[in-house]
Amino acid sequence: MVLVAMANVGAIHGLTTTFYDQACPKVFSIVKAEVQKAVKAEKRMAGSLIRLHFHDCFVNGCDGSLLLDNSTEFVSEKFARGNLNSVRGFEVIDSIKKALEKACPRTVSCADILAIAYRDSAVAVGLVPEYPVSLGRRDSLTASITEANARLPAPFFNLAQLKENFVKVGLDETDLIALSGAHTIGRVSCNNINVSQIFNTTANSGSNPEFLKRLAKLCPPGGPPNVLQDLDYKTPDKFDNSYYKNLQRGEGVILSDQTLQSTKGFSQDMVKDFAKNQEKFFAQFAISSIKMGNIGPPRSTPSEVRRDCRVVNPQSLIEYE
Repeated sequence: MVLVAMANVGAIHGLTTTFYDQACPKVFSIVKAEVQKAVKAEKRMAGSLIRLHFHDCFVNGCDGSLLLDNSTEFVSEKFARGNLNSVRGFEVIDSIKKALEKACPRTVSCADILAIAYRDSAVAVGLVPEYPVSLGRRDSLTASITEANARLPAPFFNLAQLKENFVKVGLDETDLIALSGAHTIGRVSCNNINVSQIFNTTANSGSNPEFLKRLAKLCPPGGPPNVLQDLDYKTPDKFDNSYYKNLQRGEGVILSDQTLQSTKGFSQDMVKDFAKNQEKFFAQFAISSIKMGNIGPPRSTPSEVRRDCRVVNPQSLIEYE
């Protein structure tokens, strides 16, 4: 009942779970089939598709801007500091879009595809229940690498910086801690892991020294920057609450994870709560994901439904909202 009530919040932004019921009734089954195929081929893809929606929504709202390639008009957000050599899964989104264009041409936005794929990816590796996704987003006509550099949270942020970052897009500390739980799956490159920084940061004095020593061997200073490490080394490909248990042991892989546990107060209490109660984490993750998915672009922003998620439609096909 809570999830259904939260889904209804989307109506405030013109979003609804029934948006494509007439125009593209198979939208959910098509996206799910493509996501399941991709995750079956590579478990890591679940975390990658989740990251795409998150990184899209934090930059001028959930408008598919992250999917745009470079053009003569702008530089792609894919090259922003928080995205370069980090975001992936674009080929999966291309496959989903191709299938949807065949079933219902020029109907389903790329931004909506990201929202559904985010939910289905988490469900494919363990999230229950399958929470409702509100739809009706439109795609932007531009991208902003400047905004992406300014808006995306960084792996070295402390709790205060993370909270400020989330507040700017209308999300609170509860959303921050719940959405961070997506790091129970996925990988991170060594260039985003600074072991000495974690060890020497006062806010992270609760880190496990032995764990940091092992991490330092896997990601030594001056070593290969793009070597990947599991964000949750216990169950890296299963969506569960192991992430929070790791933080309690001082075994957060990046600074912005461990700071949730090492900073006393509300955040630490919620980490403890989620570590004890997986169902509570799942429910809050769904609620916070719905809130994030409701982040809209600035009002009166020109938009369309792209035929190809990587490029803006030809001028003759552009329909402004």
